Amino acid sequence: MLFNLLSSLIIALWIVLISVMSIQNVADVTLHFLSFESIKIPVGVVMALSLSVGIIVQPLLISILSKK
Repeated sequence: MLFNLLSSLIIALWIVLISVMSIQNVADVTLHFLSFESIKIPVGVVMALSLSVGIIVQPLLISILSKK
């Protein structure tokens, strides 16, 4: 029970911090990966997408790797 509360608080804190940083960083950036290039998007959107992907992928990787 306490673990769930602490993990929820940590996630909420990260979301608040990313929100504050995204409000402060409105400059557009272009992402480059190998030969691909993205459209210009704000830094805050990049950080929010990275956080979202990390929150989704981490439990999946843990569950896959723990089955061995």
